[in-house]
Amino acid sequence: MAGPFQTIPLGDGASADLYLLRYGKDGLLRSPAAEGAVEEQLAGVSDVFFFAHGWNNVFAQALDRYRNFAAGYIGQSAEFDIRHPGPGPYQPLLVGAVWPSTSFVMPWEQGPVIAGPTDPDGAASTEQEELLALATSEMDAAADRALVDAVDGRTAVDTATATELATILLRNLRATPDPDDGSAPPDVTGLLRIWAELGGGPRPEPSEAPARFGRVGSRGAGTPPDAASLMYDPRDILRIASVWQMKARAGVVGATGVAPLLESILRSDARLHLIGHSFGARVVLSALNASAAERSAHSMLLLQPAVNRWCLAPTVDGTGQPGGYHSVLGKVERPILTTFSSHDKPLTSVFHLAMRGRNLGEGQPETAAVGDWYRYGALGGYGPAGLDGQATTCEAVTPGQGHYPVGGTARVIAVKGGSKVDGEVPIPGHGGISNRFTWWALHDLTRGDLRADTTGS
Repeated sequence: MAGPFQTIPLGDGASADLYLLRYGKDGLLRSPAAEGAVEEQLAGVSDVFFFAHGWNNVFAQALDRYRNFAAGYIGQSAEFDIRHPGPGPYQPLLVGAVWPSTSFVMPWEQGPVIAGPTDPDGAASTEQEELLALATSEMDAAADRALVDAVDGRTAVDTATATELATILLRNLRATPDPDDGSAPPDVTGLLRIWAELGGGPRPEPSEAPARFGRVGSRGAGTPPDAASLMYDPRDILRIASVWQMKARAGVVGATGVAPLLESILRSDARLHLIGHSFGARVVLSALNASAAERSAHSMLLLQPAVNRWCLAPTVDGTGQPGGYHSVLGKVERPILTTFSSHDKPLTSVFHLAMRGRNLGEGQPETAAVGDWYRYGALGGYGPAGLDGQATTCEAVTPGQGHYPVGGTARVIAVKGGSKVDGEVPIPGHGGISNRFTWWALHDLTRGDLRADTTGS
């Protein structure tokens, strides 16, 4: 529809329009009338807030997230009497992207158990169908048939079949270097190792299970199984494939669909504020990275970003190349503020496994002593890397009791959301990103009365 999806009250009789723009998996805009209405309003607005949701958000969930965050931010403005610093009247415009992430709930969205339900006739079967549909959605007919034939109706596959599946998925979904950090994809052997780690290790077939796996098989107690008898849960490799799909899709949506809108906004006088959660952080980073606008965005808030922690670095360790979004540092007026949290299970336990590339070899930081999260870890799980002198790390700031160092020299401010502040964990999980701490962070980024002598370290 051409008009705003909703009008949100600001207080004192003022209001802000909220528009929702849909994008397809190819990144193309599906709401041209709504985008046209946004562009028509640009001459009369002072600020544009652009939101991009992340993993597992269908339309209703995305709308709820946007409304909840906007309402909290607006309510906090009234609570602390925060005034717009611009020379003219404050008239914000809210725009939310709705892009096809996924419609089903991943196991780590439900809790810490990565393996998921095991009932082949219940939730596990439904999940596998959804994962399979997602993994094959952009494959050619031959690859689709091979993948479906290998996993259809199975909750375990042998090593030979697992090798076939790994080969198909690598060839079709991750055949090129990762755009965030330039790392080459894993080889088949490496992917099988990742698959085993994600599922807690391959298990022997029931008829061959030794005592240490809970039963005595024909080999006798304690006898290790042959490699050929190991079984892999196909849902685990499909989960890895779905992370690849969503990461790639977020980049396409940003660079293809969102970037032209950002260019239109930046040709106006309105200040642009970008907020991205999870893979939505990759949407806004990709969009601004692709933008050819001469004017910079005013601010960028990345909430538990599902992007590589080296993506903003001038040089990625082991590659000699800049991170995929290094240029974005020069396209934002205020420092980029990003949260990371030890309580974010998918970004501290899963992301670096799913995104792990080829081993950099002996002598590199990617060793058992350091852990591959150093090289492949998520920005929202472990904070930024490779930004010496350009980044500062600080605790979350209590609203009304301090400010972030947005007036300092750092180009990136990393906020530790996993440490308690006033007895409360600011980022208690991957989805816990709309609260008084994150609203205050956005206030610090968007208003102009801040000092440099604040909480950075």
